[in-house]
Amino acid sequence: MFKRDFIILLFLTSAFCFSQQDDFIFGQLVDSTQNEPIPFASIRIKEKALGVITNIDGTFKIPLRYNEMGEVLEISCLGYETKEMNIQDLDDGQSNIIILKPSALELEGAVVSANIKKLSAKQIVKIAIQSIPQNYPRNTFGLVGYYRDYQVKNANYTNLSEALIKVVDEGFGKRTSFYNQHQLLSQSENSNFEIDSFAKQPYDYEGFNKIVPNAKMKNDGGNEFIILTMHDAIRNYKEPSFSFIENISKDFIETHRFRLIGKKRYKDQMVYEIDGTYRNLEYLARVKIFVNTEDFAIHKLDYTVYKRKKPNERDLAINPKERFSDGFRKLNNEILYHILTEYVHGANGKMFLNYISFYNKVLVQRPAEFFSKFTIDLSDTSFKIRVNKIPSALSKIKNRDFKIKYKNTFMPIKEFWFREDERMFVVCPHMLYKKEEDLFKELFAEREDLLVADMEYSFGNITDSLGNKIDERKWEYLHQYREFFTQEVQASGGEIDKNDLMIKGLPLDSELQPISNKTMKSNYWKNTPLPTLKNKKTASD
Repeated sequence: MFKRDFIILLFLTSAFCFSQQDDFIFGQLVDSTQNEPIPFASIRIKEKALGVITNIDGTFKIPLRYNEMGEVLEISCLGYETKEMNIQDLDDGQSNIIILKPSALELEGAVVSANIKKLSAKQIVKIAIQSIPQNYPRNTFGLVGYYRDYQVKNANYTNLSEALIKVVDEGFGKRTSFYNQHQLLSQSENSNFEIDSFAKQPYDYEGFNKIVPNAKMKNDGGNEFIILTMHDAIRNYKEPSFSFIENISKDFIETHRFRLIGKKRYKDQMVYEIDGTYRNLEYLARVKIFVNTEDFAIHKLDYTVYKRKKPNERDLAINPKERFSDGFRKLNNEILYHILTEYVHGANGKMFLNYISFYNKVLVQRPAEFFSKFTIDLSDTSFKIRVNKIPSALSKIKNRDFKIKYKNTFMPIKEFWFREDERMFVVCPHMLYKKEEDLFKELFAEREDLLVADMEYSFGNITDSLGNKIDERKWEYLHQYREFFTQEVQASGGEIDKNDLMIKGLPLDSELQPISNKTMKSNYWKNTPLPTLKNKKTASD
């Protein structure tokens, strides 16, 4: 049995082989006013309900076969004017830059009818949440989409894992998304990007090898994809999803303050744009919600939690320049996590998931690059310290650099020498010191009950040629992303053969995870982050 609790508990463009991409047309969306990339925009094949979502750098790719079919792309993003263009107008040998214009903001006072009572931001959000059962499918439906998880280190992708996944959802009238059926159509780790096996390991709150700083990831039985879907506060509106939204139908309205910005056009509809905030002594949350003005369906929920920095707080990581970033962009505030969810109208006027993106910061404690092995030699009453590298500046190392304690008492050091051929320090204690005589007898006696826990040692400022201290483990910030982009909505849903069901408790890359070979995959593709292309073509309006 699997539990349902996946809650963040607060209180506690790389280059790769371009030859493999010859079957795609590449593009990048750019804001016409800011000249900045537009992430998470919908790129759809018109009237086919197939497409992708742009990457965080605004890039995307479309299979070349749709160019041969003469298809039309529909490009849309909340806050921008929708654009249509013939795929044949795009160059298949270059990266096509497509410009989008921001949509005009209409002030609320100018568009509300005098015959209708003006609604406050809080009232709009409340109605939108109460309308979830009517606006989203209550019966079984299906989604097929592209999933990926990756980390960003020094503005480069690492540990990029990709999959095509089919989801059969029993509907919003049933249990949370944890109980959905899932089927892996394909899964692979992209070896064209760096693989950092240490950073890929599970979270470790005991050894502190990998943690979420100032927060904690609680996982009671699901793999990385299940964790992502459980952070969809709209789909799981009957249950707690993440701090500080908690249960969106019960807690969200009362704990947040809202402000109505105005109305914007999205495709052929109008949506309310609403900002919201939550704060306590340690954390600040900002939310942006887009709500349909006609049926009050929630199109987009954008939620970000920041750590409120205390006076004189020091950086904890070795790369403080990355401390206030999401891996790609420099930020003014430290983001702990950012969850972005978007729904679009589909069959029968119901809202279906377009994409969900979940970012959180990760703090990794790397293994020591210059490390030692400490032993007690009873034969000559000395300490042997074997190291993996030759220390630098051997002549400057002093007795005081060897701090060795037994039962909270420092051992006086008489002398030491370094055996270079064995990469080993031999450290001899001052055995004639009367004060520590009993401790020496106990320490160097042959017996089985000597407790290693009673020994403590450190090595002062002894370093290797790169400046690494012995046994020093350094902290490093990474940026973790999990994302799912719907490529096709299957309104009827269907069923998944029990032999093809994803095993929720196993990682996607587990050898025991079944991958279906029965489902047609030619209509779906992986929107792998793109290489940096030198030649670019700007698509005209």
